[in-house]
Amino acid sequence: MDDSRDQGRRTRRGPMVKFGLALTLLALVMLAPMLAWNLPGEKTALGTNYTLRSAQLASGKSTTARWDPCQKAITWQVNMAGWPAKKRPAMLKQIQSAVAQVSRITGMKYRYAGTTTFTPRQENLVSAPADIVVAVINPKTTNFSFSENSLGYGGVLWATWYGGDGEGAAVVRGYAVLIPSGMNKLKAGFGKGNTQGNVILHEMAHAAGLDHVRSSKQQMYPDLTAKSPNGYASGDLQGLGKVGKKAGCITIPDRVNITNYD
Repeated sequence: MDDSRDQGRRTRRGPMVKFGLALTLLALVMLAPMLAWNLPGEKTALGTNYTLRSAQLASGKSTTARWDPCQKAITWQVNMAGWPAKKRPAMLKQIQSAVAQVSRITGMKYRYAGTTTFTPRQENLVSAPADIVVAVINPKTTNFSFSENSLGYGGVLWATWYGGDGEGAAVVRGYAVLIPSGMNKLKAGFGKGNTQGNVILHEMAHAAGLDHVRSSKQQMYPDLTAKSPNGYASGDLQGLGKVGKKAGCITIPDRVNITNYD
């Protein structure tokens, strides 16, 4: 499911900064149709092969919600409180592999910053201890909406601004939540079909800025099935390319007051 909404507002005389939150659910072979809801004016129509996040600007125009690919690094940490200790090294290795793939495709640099006890919640992402937190946790410890078939949840928090120096938008935080009960049903490693690696790749692409798609041939299809591709497919690659370094740098004003971890 997708839920884009205002996370909070900060106002000053004249310039304004606004935060928008995008949440996206991945489920295992869901039989019920997926639902989507967004703020009026911010609804994202799902593309066939790739879908980019759209941020509404103060002027009424929209722009792609994406990271500044020219920042020194997108830092990321892991919270594996819900995963057995003996399995954590293997899970970390899978996550690192997925992050490396996203980095290679987008051209953006990611830097691992260790472990954390931080649990992503809808209201606390702006205070996360890294740009992205990947959490393998009991879903009851967070407040995202999960179903019994849920495998993960991922998304981004972006800021929009306007003032004398113009208007713009940039992603400032990302997250991926992996659900232990669902992940345990899947084959460890990467490969076609119901694998843990495919779930991690899916959620890390959400944390890079991609939304779901209509084509079941792509990794960003909302349901994981036995026919899910081995890694990112052509549409996924196109989408990741459009939110990466080739899209150009974003100058984020100082008034977007958020901790920079790079």
